[in-house]
Amino acid sequence: MNIALVGILALGLCGNLDLASRPFHWQVNIDRPGLQMTMLNTAEANLAVTIQTNGGSEDFPKLRLGFPAPQDWRQYTRLDSRLRITCDDKSVVQKNIAFVFYDEKTRLVGYPGEPMKQQVVAHQVPVGKWVEFKDWLAVNRSAIRQFDIYLYELPPAQPHTFTVEIASLTLQEAGPGAVMDGEAFPAEQLRANAGPPAAKLVTDDGLELEIGRNGGVYRVRVNGRLAGRAGRLPTGLLVRDVAAGGPPVQVGGSIARRDNAVLQSATLPDMGLAVNATYRSRGKYLEIAGKVADLRGEDRAITVYFALPLRAGSWQWWDSVSRSRTASQVAGELFNLEVSRGYGLHGAHSKYPLGTVTVADTAGLTLAVRMDEPVVHRIIYNPSLDLFFIALDFGLVPGKTVRGRPLSQAPFRVLLYATDPAWGLRSALERYYQFFPRFFTKRVRQEGGWYVWGNMAETEGALQAGFAFHWGPQDPEAVKWDNEHGVVALNYIEPEFLQQTMSDFQSAPTVTDAIERLQKLAAGDPAELAKMAKLPYAKGGSGHVPYLSMELITRQHDLSWYTQGIARATLISANRGPDNQLYCDVGKRPWMSKSQWGAMFYCNLDPDIPQGKGRFNLDVVLKYALQSWRKNGARIDGIALDSLGGYGQTSRVNYCREHFRYADIPLSFSAITHEPVQVAAFATVEWLRELARRMHGQGMLLMANCSWGSTPGWLTFAAPYLDIFGAEAPQFADPDFIRAIARHKPCTDLPYRPRPDWEVAWHLLHDIYPGHGNKVEVMARYAALLREMSRAGWEPVTWASVQPQGLRIERYGNGDRIYFAVHNPTTQPQDVTVQVDAQALGLQSARATLLPEGRALLYREGSLRLSLPAHGTGVVLLQRAR
Repeated sequence: MNIALVGILALGLCGNLDLASRPFHWQVNIDRPGLQMTMLNTAEANLAVTIQTNGGSEDFPKLRLGFPAPQDWRQYTRLDSRLRITCDDKSVVQKNIAFVFYDEKTRLVGYPGEPMKQQVVAHQVPVGKWVEFKDWLAVNRSAIRQFDIYLYELPPAQPHTFTVEIASLTLQEAGPGAVMDGEAFPAEQLRANAGPPAAKLVTDDGLELEIGRNGGVYRVRVNGRLAGRAGRLPTGLLVRDVAAGGPPVQVGGSIARRDNAVLQSATLPDMGLAVNATYRSRGKYLEIAGKVADLRGEDRAITVYFALPLRAGSWQWWDSVSRSRTASQVAGELFNLEVSRGYGLHGAHSKYPLGTVTVADTAGLTLAVRMDEPVVHRIIYNPSLDLFFIALDFGLVPGKTVRGRPLSQAPFRVLLYATDPAWGLRSALERYYQFFPRFFTKRVRQEGGWYVWGNMAETEGALQAGFAFHWGPQDPEAVKWDNEHGVVALNYIEPEFLQQTMSDFQSAPTVTDAIERLQKLAAGDPAELAKMAKLPYAKGGSGHVPYLSMELITRQHDLSWYTQGIARATLISANRGPDNQLYCDVGKRPWMSKSQWGAMFYCNLDPDIPQGKGRFNLDVVLKYALQSWRKNGARIDGIALDSLGGYGQTSRVNYCREHFRYADIPLSFSAITHEPVQVAAFATVEWLRELARRMHGQGMLLMANCSWGSTPGWLTFAAPYLDIFGAEAPQFADPDFIRAIARHKPCTDLPYRPRPDWEVAWHLLHDIYPGHGNKVEVMARYAALLREMSRAGWEPVTWASVQPQGLRIERYGNGDRIYFAVHNPTTQPQDVTVQVDAQALGLQSARATLLPEGRALLYREGSLRLSLPAHGTGVVLLQRAR
């Protein structure tokens, strides 16, 4: 091992570790030859590299730091970096970068060569400015063998040269201060006094919240037991000026009782903020609702908190229904956060609308937001501070929306309720469903799997396999077959994007070429419209409408009317980056024909934007599509929403000021610059609301293709408007999450190619329908059973346990017929014992059957036994004895 490298690593054992201070330890690396990488240093950065690309396929340029012996980095909790990217192509406004950790203990057994897992922290970096990132390390790092910095070549898809300068790259120890919400503060800055008790709220089921005279939480009780009491830390409502970088401050102000509510009103002149809130008991939960307002007339990046003190003890944090923890990998805080988003503090926000902590046999508490009120939020338990809190990130700007709401104010609402400690997040979900049943309304009558394109009549055994949702039928005859056989026929649209063909270019077009074409088309340039009229993808409606719709459009108008209209709508609605440049990616797309070059524009779908893409989707694309099907005697049952949140839209932010005044959902702020921005996915939620109002009013359904390598958290806020959830993947990346937000709504995946038989059976655990690409004969084994379970409905509280540990069990149904899906995730056969709380379920006497085999099982005193093969899944039906 290099002696100098040993030296810098040894220094890291007693302090922070600067990875950029010795640039000669780094190596350049590419996956295949096609570009040139040159190491250099600049006036501001010891570690820098220039990359000359060739405009071909992605060559994955990276900087690599390798270690002959594993490095223990567990003492470091954060990676702080300061870097700048510059590019000679002025159309490039941002680049992607990823820090990748390779740990010996993450080797992927069963894969060729057993490679180490890529543990990734990724960012979108604006070009031309220095930016800083502070990334908490929720990765395995006890035996690091390699650390890479991926500096992606694409986009753009044409030759260009860019330089990455890394001024600092430091692994940080947590230090002696206090960490709250991922930020480190001197301990003395996190000090406050709740004051003596001033007001109390009580729920119907015994949750008590006492507010102190200074606005902090004086005490929390559950069923008369103390759950938390004020100490010296700030609690209750807090605010933080993110751009200024100070700590969260207790709001304070006046506390007054009025009727059945508690009112809090505060002005914070030093922060230039005003906060007003009302605390109410809503029966089984407490609601804290209010507004934060800017008093300076400036752009602001503000986080609002509601924090509860917890008594010291072994509180468990629940990541999901199947996983809880008491220890954290990341700076002493426990959470389930998405990271690498373009919005919010450090680009992190909670996936679930709720977070739960419990102490065994004593208490459970849940903090939540409403799924019909999108907000960038983080729900966190900090055991070192004994705090349980929720953080809400808002961007405030001067001015008003077109509906008159001040953009300098942001409304907020937080829910607090008690949870059964025995069931953790399962209990929290069950109660949430009871509070807000309309978010989970099930409109689908016939359930099943996802079938794509073509004519289902041509697939022998399709109905027996359980296919129920036909995505993009090829013609009226295919739809008529669906209508006759009870299959849901879905009209295809990719609503968030315009895929503009550039297939008349023989070499890679630039982003400037693509934008210039869009501008000319929007302006009605005759020459450009004539070019598009010759390109098959444009003649077909740019992927937005079935060919029958284009026939109807061209009979009533002409192709130029449509082409100009969709270009104008896109130009009006296009999301924009920090330099007000349109987000645009250029690349090869096989469906574009000819040279296959195409450009992708990402749009704000807010239906309030006049003549925008959201309106065009509703008033032109879907209007003519549905008319064309009806004119041909075919009944469309719903809308197929492709790539919803895809192509980076789930993490994208929109800097376009002109769009802000149309937003009904409050703004957030950029994770990088802290400028107020619009969360792109939230604008899509506004459009989904309007689409759902129209379609549901006609008895039609909405299905979304919305899960690929991940099941993104923004679906929390889209879920109330969707009826069917699709994953264009062999399985949902996070099945616990999608089942939690879907409740009883159907979910189905799309593997394209046959999956192993055991994996098809695994779908029974979450009642997710296997989709197109699987063997129909394998699907047929489980189709009827999946539908039985769907009719019974998933219940988060199982009232059952399974042994050995590590196996999974889920419950479907109540009453006389209850299904228990049991899965063995191990590579060995298992003898399984299921213990049922017979009294809770009313199953003291019942008949047990193993499905789909139909074999009887012995059920006695709430207990039964069965055997499962490796990776096996079985369903036990318990029928109450008469």
